[in-house]
Amino acid sequence: MNPSRHRGFTLIELMVAVTIVALLGAIALPGYGEVIRRAQRQDARLALMELQHELERHYLRSFTYTDRITEPRDAGGLGYRNLSRSGDYRLLVRLREDGQGYLAEAMPEAGGRQARDTQCARFTVDEKGLRTATDTGGTDTTAPCWR
Repeated sequence: MNPSRHRGFTLIELMVAVTIVALLGAIALPGYGEVIRRAQRQDARLALMELQHELERHYLRSFTYTDRITEPRDAGGLGYRNLSRSGDYRLLVRLREDGQGYLAEAMPEAGGRQARDTQCARFTVDEKGLRTATDTGGTDTTAPCWR
């Protein structure tokens, strides 16, 4: 064994390794972003189910639904938040004309992490439990978004 010989990587070997890592990262990163967006959709689904629960509780007390999500209960509201737990989705309630039905919506908060999720841009649930989802163009995407 020659003690004067240095052990280590040459510049060429190092550049090949960096190139391989960069290629793997370029392939994996877009797929990772989509997985994160799909996981964050759970936040919208849970927020709508919690909001639906609060609306039904309000209905049991007053025999009518309300669209005043954030107002205190003693003022006829739900005393609830209008954002999902992570803050990625804004919640909204639209009442039917007779006040005996509603459509609860969750849409990505502008400028939030989910704003780039074009496939599931709007989640809804009504008083009957009917769940729907649409993309940014208004096309029905219920099956992939609510699974």
